[in-house]
Amino acid sequence: MLRLKDLRKEKGVLQKELARALNRTRACISNWEQGKTEPPIDDLLKLADFFEVTVDYLVGRECYFEKQPDKGNKPYLENILVNLFRRLPMQEQYRIIGFTQALVNTQEDNF
Repeated sequence: MLRLKDLRKEKGVLQKELARALNRTRACISNWEQGKTEPPIDDLLKLADFFEVTVDYLVGRECYFEKQPDKGNKPYLENILVNLFRRLPMQEQYRIIGFTQALVNTQEDNF
């Protein structure tokens, strides 16, 4: 479970909250995060759904973290952008906002 702790912290979720969502104990979540035990496949699927990532990302097999959204959800690229943005420190988020605003202004000027 290479990425469980990082994902949990990114989302601001406590171990006890995750445990409650999965009907597990906090100690169970702690053991997964420390690599003492591994979750069964049904819990891996629940974790992937909970954090909106692929199972492969969760277990460290891929760097692409966003699973394909179902039809009717936010557009695919928007989901990727929002999730990447949320992973940045606040100072970097402000830089991204400024860059994006400048890019939008440039595009609007060209029309």
